[in-house]
Parts: sequence; C-alpha cells; structure tokens
Amino acid sequence: MTRRIPVWLWGGLGLGLSILALPATAAVAALVQLTPARVMPLAEYLRAYGTVEFAPEGGRTLSLEAESLVSQVLVASGQRVHQGEALLRVVPSINDQLQLQQAQIGVRFARTDQQRLESLRSRQLATNAEVQVARQTFARAQATLHDLQARLKILQAGTVRAPISGVVEAVTIHQGDLVAAGQPLLRLSTGNALRIVLGVEPEDLPRVKVGDSVQLRPVYGAQSPLSGRIRQIYWQIDPKTRLTQVVVPMAATPSLLPGAMVRAEIILGRHKALAIPDSAVLQQGGRAYCFVDVHGKAQQRWIETGWREAGWIAVSKGLQAGERVVSLGNYELRDGMALRVAGKS
Repeated sequence: MTRRIPVWLWGGLGLGLSILALPATAAVAALVQLTPARVMPLAEYLRAYGTVEFAPEGGRTLSLEAESLVSQVLVASGQRVHQGEALLRVVPSINDQLQLQQAQIGVRFARTDQQRLESLRSRQLATNAEVQVARQTFARAQATLHDLQARLKILQAGTVRAPISGVVEAVTIHQGDLVAAGQPLLRLSTGNALRIVLGVEPEDLPRVKVGDSVQLRPVYGAQSPLSGRIRQIYWQIDPKTRLTQVVVPMAATPSLLPGAMVRAEIILGRHKALAIPDSAVLQQGGRAYCFVDVHGKAQQRWIETGWREAGWIAVSKGLQAGERVVSLGNYELRDGMALRVAGKS
C-alpha cells in the first residue's frame, strides 16, 4: 500500500535534503610562524622603580652665621639662578642688633679704661700689671666686635646672593621666619649631576651588587633607555616605603628631571635558560600562555615566564626544549585549531 505524503511536507523535506546535500566545509587553518623553544644564555633582570634627585655632592647648602629675620624670599624650588643673583632679603634680628650695640659699648669702655690706667701709671698710681690687663681686655672687646661685624656683614647688606650658578634644589624657610645661626636657608645644586634612588624588596637586596648594570627609563614618556651602574647600596629599610634603596649616579640629561619617576631593570647576571620569542607569549587573567604545534594543531599551554632580553623571554615551566611555539599569528588562534606554517605549501 502506498502512503501519500501531504503536499505541505514537501517544502520542508526539500529544505532538509538540500542542507544534507551541501558539501562539508573545509577545516579552518591559521597561517602562523613557528619557532622552537631553545636553551640560551639570558640576562637576569630585577625590576625596580625609583626617583630622580640632584646628586648631593653637586650642591651647596646656604646658611648665615648670625640670627636673622627673613623679609622676602625671591626664588622657588626648581628655579635656575646665576652666580650673584639675589635669593633672599634678610635683616638682623633684634637680638643681633643688641649684641652689636653691646659689643660697641664694650670696646669704648675697654678703650677708656686702658687710657685711664696708662695715665695713672705715668703718675705711678697704677702698676704695669694693671695696664697689661686693661690692654688685654680692650683687645678681647675689639675681637668680639670684629667677629660680630663679620657675621652680620651679609645681614647688614640685606641680601643673600647665589655663590654659584645652578638650580634651587630646596627652599627651607619662608618670609617672616626668624632663622637661627647655622640653620639651612636653601640648597643650590649645580644641576650637572643627578642620582636615581631605586626601591628594592628586602629579600632581593642580597642579589644586588655595587657595579651591577642598570637600564633606566622614565615611567612617563617614550624616551630611549639610559644605562648606569649601582654605586651605593643602603642596607636598611625605608620606614615610608618598606623597601631598601640602591643609588645609581647619572649625568644631567634633558630626559631626566629631578622628581621624575623611573623604572629600572637591574642586570643581576647571565644564566642559561629555556627561552621562546617574546611575541609567542600571551596573557589571560594575569597568567601567561602560548600555543604549541602538536601534530599540526594548536595546543594552548600555560607557562611561567621570567626575565627578557633582546626579544626572548625565559620560560621556567610548561615547555620543553625543541617544542615549536607559535611566534606569529597567535592572536586569533583557538585551542585545537589547525595550523598552516608560513612558507610551506
């Protein structure tokens, strides 16, 4: 018995038959470049961050030998000044003025007393010893006055001037301040020498040595890296940053300004390590991975990476020497995708 198929089903059956009749689509293959993982000598780096400062040996701290009152501050930190340029307006304090008056009175009194005793001795009413003591007293009074006048010389002029040409590194006083004798007023730097203070984790400090090479680059900007060497290591923890510090001296350069932040790579030495091209490494969720050629298909492999040098990166876990990784064309890859190697038909 022949069963009839309703006419309205023929459209659906025809569609289904046409889909089944379509040729299978060829497997998608990604065009890539492969590079074998290999053991090679690499420089081991320690990453650190720091700040550019004026080198202390290239500066001069200004102070006065007498108590003074700051009447005007004429410069600010970072300002360039020339030798002889006015920096501050100052006047003697009331205490200085009183000391000067007392010293002047002391000289007059000692001179008068000496003259009186010399007159008495000429009449044999005073001894030579008394005259000698009066002369010594007069000499001491004169010395005290001369010393005070010398210390007040700049104050009496009313202006503190730059002893050198350079940059104002820091101003530690303000207008209206009463400054004690010897208290720092400001610091000048020649501006020719800088230093970079880098923060290093305490546990990493034993790996760092004086003389280690350092590659430096400002955090902001695209300047070329600068090279230097560690000169000093401070074996104590900074209470503010909880880091230890190493110092790298640098000549002044327009790309480094005092106060700038820099990132550094301290070269700890060269070691043999398994390495792959830097371009082969991808990131996902803070983890590194690469694609490995396994029988013509991409296999995603999680790896642990280390230091970098000249376009290569060390791999400490996840790969073996000789395995071929995808170094170009890996951004569109998926795990299991077929690979077509560039240059091969």
